[in-house]
Amino acid sequence: MEGVGGILREARERKGATLDQIEETTKIKKRYLLALEHEEWDRMPGKVYAKGFLRTYARYLGLDEHALGDMYELSVRETAKAQANAGTAPAVAPEAPRRRREVDLQNKPKRKLVLILCVASAVVLYFAQWAYKAYYLADHGDKEPTPPAIILPQPDPLPTEPVVETEPVILTSFTLKMVAAENCWFRLKNQGQQVHEGTIRTGETLEFPELQEIELRMGNAGGVTISLNDLELPPLGRSGQTMTKFYSIRDGIMYDDETGEAVS
Repeated sequence: MEGVGGILREARERKGATLDQIEETTKIKKRYLLALEHEEWDRMPGKVYAKGFLRTYARYLGLDEHALGDMYELSVRETAKAQANAGTAPAVAPEAPRRRREVDLQNKPKRKLVLILCVASAVVLYFAQWAYKAYYLADHGDKEPTPPAIILPQPDPLPTEPVVETEPVILTSFTLKMVAAENCWFRLKNQGQQVHEGTIRTGETLEFPELQEIELRMGNAGGVTISLNDLELPPLGRSGQTMTKFYSIRDGIMYDDETGEAVS
């Protein structure tokens, strides 16, 4: 049976799309697209991201993302089993364990405790009577009776909460929000194209959506508060300081290009 990679590759070729075109549209790096088509799971940044990229790629190609997800899980298990037999580490990094809510047993209804005590008392009384009859009849030469089988009620299983698997958010664009505490001249470029140049006045708020790779130059960095996708950033500089910042999206994650760190 054809695997995940073969199905993706055949659908892409049938659609007539190149990996460069798909990378531009889905924002998934070409090397990860190739890793999906060759089922090289160890080249993916992690299992959660691998499943997210697979769903995005499947939707782009018009494939059943849930069926491909099941095939991916099977492929990962078979790969891990083969590597375990060979004495090697799993190809895909394991996911972090999910926290489960602890059940507070103090809140269980008191009637269950009463039921347990009643059953225990009935069992003790039954065996006390049987022991008495057995020893008494044995002293009088009668045959020792055999106790009948007792079927005890089974306690109800403790309720468990379903574990909900969350998908990573794969960004394709972000929104820049500027709130001015002081007047500030600024120039904004997106992917090398100028979006706006001018002065934001005290008390004014400006928003610029659908950004992907920006260059923001400010003449009064301490006079403006910057937010990316409603995430407020720390002060970018002092009042009156000229500052230039660069932000972009790579592999569906927003980065500060100056520090190389993800913005989260």
